[in-house]
Amino acid sequence: MPLRAIFLIAFLVMSLPICFFRPVYGILLWICLAFVNPQSFSWAFDAFPWAAAVAVPTILGMLVFDRKFDRFNSAQFWLLVLLWMWFTVTTVVSTNTAEFAHHATDTWDKWKFVSKILVMTACTIPIVSSFQRLRYLLLTIAACFGLYVVKALPFIIMTGGAFRLYGPERSMIADNNDFGLALNMTLPIYFFLAQTESKPWVKRMLGILFLITIPAIFFTYSRGAMIGLAAVLLLMLLRSSRRLALIPVLVLGVVVAVYFAPDAWQERMNPNRPDAVDASARSRLEAWAFARALAADYPITGGGFATFTQELFDRYDVPLREIGPHSVFFQVLAEHGYVGLALYLSLILSCFVTTRRLRKRARLRGDQDVGRYAQMLEFSLIGFLASGVFLGRAYFDYFFTIVACVIILGRLGKEREAAAAPAESVPPATSREPGVAWAT
Repeated sequence: MPLRAIFLIAFLVMSLPICFFRPVYGILLWICLAFVNPQSFSWAFDAFPWAAAVAVPTILGMLVFDRKFDRFNSAQFWLLVLLWMWFTVTTVVSTNTAEFAHHATDTWDKWKFVSKILVMTACTIPIVSSFQRLRYLLLTIAACFGLYVVKALPFIIMTGGAFRLYGPERSMIADNNDFGLALNMTLPIYFFLAQTESKPWVKRMLGILFLITIPAIFFTYSRGAMIGLAAVLLLMLLRSSRRLALIPVLVLGVVVAVYFAPDAWQERMNPNRPDAVDASARSRLEAWAFARALAADYPITGGGFATFTQELFDRYDVPLREIGPHSVFFQVLAEHGYVGLALYLSLILSCFVTTRRLRKRARLRGDQDVGRYAQMLEFSLIGFLASGVFLGRAYFDYFFTIVACVIILGRLGKEREAAAAPAESVPPATSREPGVAWAT
């Protein structure tokens, strides 16, 4: 057994009791396992469900030590519950429908997978009970993706960006498109955490990670990720109070793209080339047409999880190039119908309403930390949505983690607002002598 596998197994085994007694540690460790997937580098026991092994004591620890279930009380949480309930309904209906029976096993497997993500999302909400814990959570996310960006930088320099960047094997970001999506979501975290951190070395590190993440997104060779990057940077330039710091970043990005990017990258990103609508682009258009046709026939419940199959593509006379949803929104539409899409969009809209309210109230109180954290989460969601138009990652655990952070920040913002509210006015007692009752 490789030495690195021995160290990893020993570390994880020793961490399990800590996850029970300190559930917040379990949440942070679960984030690391979900995003970094370190078990894939150990070459031994990488098929063992380490994330589940960490999740179980963390959930038990929450039930024993963090039973503050009033922290669930938010619009986003109840929308998550409704969404999970609807996922369950569409799973039951589709697996008992003859047209979708051929993928019933895959449907239930995907339901279990998404349910586990939503359970850990729900557990995060009461466990992350303070602003400091929320800070640790976001710094952990930043560190997870920072490891990959730092690792990728020498590779980009040595190869001149001639090869695509990929995420960790057997993870949700293994594909270059998914990796680019995740980096777009992380870019605002680097930018806004750098403004809120007090330690100079942490601020510098986050600033460096922000800068080198941009070329990393470039060299995923993902056009969806490039659209997401453009949307995030332009909106940050328009709406951020530190917009002047972004201008040289944008200029540098344009210079790199025009003068230093390899020919293969420029050719792939060129919208005027003869084969601009290549097989990849056509497969997206065909997948969207299939999703609309399926939803027209099954508008309420859709086809259930994993309904993008060759059999159904053939049934709807859609050319088979690359099976997959290729869009967050068309994925939810095809798999859960218009009801599921409405719930999904309502969840996203509710998050934006909350972050906007938090920014306005924080500005009135002069609470820069809450205001910047709200902007950070808002732009992270924008990165998900802009890239997600072209990528089928509707059930991305990172997205649901950001939703949990919005819920947590909303609660903490209310607590800070209540703590900052002036005390009720008390009638002045300067003119009264102690012990003297005033006649009425």
